[in-house]
Amino acid sequence: MTPIYLTIATILGLLMGLIYLALGPAPGKTMAIAQAAYRESIRQPLFWVLLLASMFFMFLAVFIPYFTLGEDLKMMKDLQLDAILLPCLILTIVTAALSIAEEIEGRTAITLLSKPIARWQFILGKFLGILLSALLLAVILTIFLGFTINFKINYEGLEDLPGPRHLVEEVQGVTRGLPLVALAPAEYVLNVFVSIYAMAPGPLLIFCQVTILTAVAVALATRLPLVLNLVVCFGVFFAGRVTAVLETQAGGNTLVMFFAQLFGFALPQLGYYDVGQTLAQGINDVPWSYIGQAWFHGLIYTTMALLFGLVLFEDRDLA
Repeated sequence: MTPIYLTIATILGLLMGLIYLALGPAPGKTMAIAQAAYRESIRQPLFWVLLLASMFFMFLAVFIPYFTLGEDLKMMKDLQLDAILLPCLILTIVTAALSIAEEIEGRTAITLLSKPIARWQFILGKFLGILLSALLLAVILTIFLGFTINFKINYEGLEDLPGPRHLVEEVQGVTRGLPLVALAPAEYVLNVFVSIYAMAPGPLLIFCQVTILTAVAVALATRLPLVLNLVVCFGVFFAGRVTAVLETQAGGNTLVMFFAQLFGFALPQLGYYDVGQTLAQGINDVPWSYIGQAWFHGLIYTTMALLFGLVLFEDRDLA
């Protein structure tokens, strides 16, 4: 299977799975809790406000003059990736802080846990449900990312290719025998998925960051109210983003190096997940081994955060 069709199959498979989870039955107790949290998350106005606001910004970014002497497309790609990251973070952190804290404070959790459901199933189910809502948001915005890249190229008559040259030539070969009325739409749709494939490391690493911060938000929501949860989570996010910068810019400053090493040990180094500038420059060879190592790093911190949340929740008096 070629990268184009693999990308199409992956995107459509994710969308179908997420739609089925929203409408169909859920197997098992943990997935039933996850499904309830997922449905609650995508039904709330925040999900749709973030989705529409992000799509509006991404479309507006096509027409913004960046004054970069011919580098507008590269600047736009980098901004588009941030437009996927931030709404997903806001959605998961706010939803986790509201959903879990309200159920605990409102004594709804007592009713749920009075059934044969363990506390770890409650925490894990909430985490998975909230994370799946962020996945749906990220998939939709990633598809829109491919659309805006191609729209920018066509709108300004740029000579840039939407992706690797061999994939663009493959698209032209696939659509060469189509009738004239279907040629342009089919080629445009396939080029959208070529753009998605070229930018794929960005959304994948973005979702890894979202996974880590969602686990942190779920863990803290068992003890902290909404405002404190937001402050701590975004503090972890910004500290994790600047850790690598502090290490490289410390020079001979012992104090700066100490804090950089402390943050690097205690917090996930989220700066290593930022490949936006690399992808924007058209360097499409971010190795899959790098993505795999980043996800392994992210899963370690995710597991640690969830275990920490379980410890906090086990000692929480729900009565």
